[in-house]
Amino acid sequence: MALAKILATIAVILTLAGCAHPMGINPDLSKIALPDTAQAMHKHVAYYISDTMLQTEVTSGGGGGDKVSYFPYRDMELALYKMLSNVFGEVTRLKNPLDKDALAATKIVYLITPQISTTSSSSSALTWPPTHFSVDLTCIVSDAGGKEVVSKKVVGIGAAEFSEFKKDASITGRRAVEDAVLKMQQALLAAPLLRE
Repeated sequence: MALAKILATIAVILTLAGCAHPMGINPDLSKIALPDTAQAMHKHVAYYISDTMLQTEVTSGGGGGDKVSYFPYRDMELALYKMLSNVFGEVTRLKNPLDKDALAATKIVYLITPQISTTSSSSSALTWPPTHFSVDLTCIVSDAGGKEVVSKKVVGIGAAEFSEFKKDASITGRRAVEDAVLKMQQALLAAPLLRE
């Protein structure tokens, strides 16, 4: 009987150790702002993120041998929308990128397709929040006919000390997303082809 209790306890510990801690990586939208020195393009653009991507959960490394899980496209969508609004002025979410009639009817100039990949890790052996987080963000910009005009890739980095993630376990993810989105904003603003 004692052996059964010990085995059951070990099984519970192993199960808990294998769990991924949920975290949100959505940043503070007030920080996704257009610098006073920048000039928006005032063009109507659309972005496309499939429902499948919005529902995709990612698991990556945390501290103490644990993992964290989050939904990168869902968590980043509002930040991407805000950034694209800063750059272009008018932004629409497109449900079907192949709907040429919808593109023509709304006079959309560019279609932006974001691609996101993430990594996280921790130098801590005792706590689960990651101390380092990175977001690779690529934005493929195509014209209304589907021809690629510009493709930009940036890497956002977020780091935090223990004293910071005691208050916000997701702080490194939020910082990495903010960094990536602001870097992408600068990359798009600096692309001369998009201003033609």
